[in-house]
Amino acid sequence: MADDATLDSQRHPAPARARVALAALVFGAAAAPFFWNLHLLTSVAVTSHACFPGREPLASPIWSVWWITFALAVFGILVSIAALVVSVRSWHETRGEKPGSATHLVSSGDGRTRFIAMCGILTSCLFLVALGFAMLAIFLAPICEL
Repeated sequence: MADDATLDSQRHPAPARARVALAALVFGAAAAPFFWNLHLLTSVAVTSHACFPGREPLASPIWSVWWITFALAVFGILVSIAALVVSVRSWHETRGEKPGSATHLVSSGDGRTRFIAMCGILTSCLFLVALGFAMLAIFLAPICEL
C-alpha cells in the first residue's frame, strides 16, 4: 500500500503536456522534413521525365518544369515556416515545464513536451535552409543540360 502512495505523490515527467496538442508537436517536428522530401522526390521525377521521356535525352524539357519545381519549393518553404511558428509557440507554452539544469533534465527524462517542441524548432530551421538551397539550385542549375 505504501508503493501506491508514492506513485500517486510523484509528478508526471511532462506536466505541461496538456498545454500543447499532440498534433501541433508532430506537425512542428515532421512537416518540414516531410515537405523537403516531397519536393526532392517530386522535382526529380518531374524534371527527369521532362528531359528523358524516352530512350534519348532532350536538349530542352518537353514542358515548363521550372514553374512546377519552383512552386513545390515555395510551398515547402511556407509549410516549414508554419512548422517553425507552431514549434516556437509549443516551446513557449512548455518552457517552464520542469525546473533544473539541462543536464538534470536529460538524465531524468523530464520535460518531454518541451524537448519535442525544441526538436521541431531545430528540424524546421534545418529543412528551411535545405529548401532554400533547393530553390537556389532551381535558378542556378540547368534542367536538361548534358
